[in-house]
Amino acid sequence: MYITDLLDGYLARRLNQISELGKIIDPLADKIVVGAIAILMFLNGLIPLWFIAIILLRDLLILTFGLILKRKKKIVLMSNYPGKIAVLTIGLALVFSIFKDSELLSILSGLLYYISTFLIVYSSYLYYKRFNQT
Repeated sequence: MYITDLLDGYLARRLNQISELGKIIDPLADKIVVGAIAILMFLNGLIPLWFIAIILLRDLLILTFGLILKRKKKIVLMSNYPGKIAVLTIGLALVFSIFKDSELLSILSGLLYYISTFLIVYSSYLYYKRFNQT
């Protein structure tokens, strides 16, 4: 799914087919899918509560600030690259968390939790900075 999402974004930019609706729907769909998968994995004991809380809190904050900008200033901010990399590392962490029997993948998923968390904090800071500049 992530590869098709990247391809979609690349083609939209390359062919100059970026729309205001697309800037809203694409990241919203990503957040819904990642959030649903993370919740299911948490309920099955595959990921820790703190990790899912960070993912959902980030998504809620971005959605809230995005709605405020759209309503007050008629602006839709596009996602930033650290945010895109954060989604990639979250996805990898979720995939590797499935393989708890493999010590290497278990260690790798744990490392990706922290890398994802750093990227979430950093990209959220960048979103907030852009929010204040508009």
